[in-house]
Amino acid sequence: MAAGGSPPVDPKSVALEVQKGKSLEEIQRIFGIKMKSQVQDLYVKGLRQLGEIPQFEIPKSRDKADLQITDTSYRRSIGQSGSITLTRSLLLEKLGFQKGDVFQVLRQGDDLILRKVD
Repeated sequence: MAAGGSPPVDPKSVALEVQKGKSLEEIQRIFGIKMKSQVQDLYVKGLRQLGEIPQFEIPKSRDKADLQITDTSYRRSIGQSGSITLTRSLLLEKLGFQKGDVFQVLRQGDDLILRKVD
């Protein structure tokens, strides 16, 4: 069980239950998980542990000197719809991107990274 001081849920167990055909609600009840998003997260982690989804890592920067951090003092919060809005002026004028640029969204610890994809 995942509630309270119980031990954490094994992601592989969740993935195996999904593969057996159990519903989301059944899995929540079996493991004591309250949120559907937690089940989904455990399922993906379990598939990775079972080798059904390839492991990936965020590529490291080759040289720290190449890494430039531009602080625009521009702070945004997650809105009611669950989105973050980055304005045209921030992206095009302050950060120098162009209309049509494509980005990959990555998470590294508490940081959210938008990496330009060529």
